Amino acid sequence: MRSHTASAKRRGLTDEQFAAIAHPEQWPGIFRPEELVALDLATRLAHDSHDLDAELIARLRHHYDERQLAELLLVAGQANLNNRVSNAAKAVFADR
Repeated sequence: MRSHTASAKRRGLTDEQFAAIAHPEQWPGIFRPEELVALDLATRLAHDSHDLDAELIARLRHHYDERQLAELLLVAGQANLNNRVSNAAKAVFADR
């Protein structure tokens, strides 16, 4: 998450919001409903992309149209891929 700090702040994320990302129990008091469902999606994609149940999909569709959903999936998926590859590369090339 450290690698995204500057980018998040440029896009308006507050220090309080950034600190809360690692603590889902704090999300409801800090993020708007549409942000909550996006965070929920990103979390599930990072752990198990098969865990997108009907309730989550309904919440997503309530806040986002088809185009926004496609973009949200692509951005969250790309960030997840980038993080995983970066972590693996650090491990593989740690002695270099």
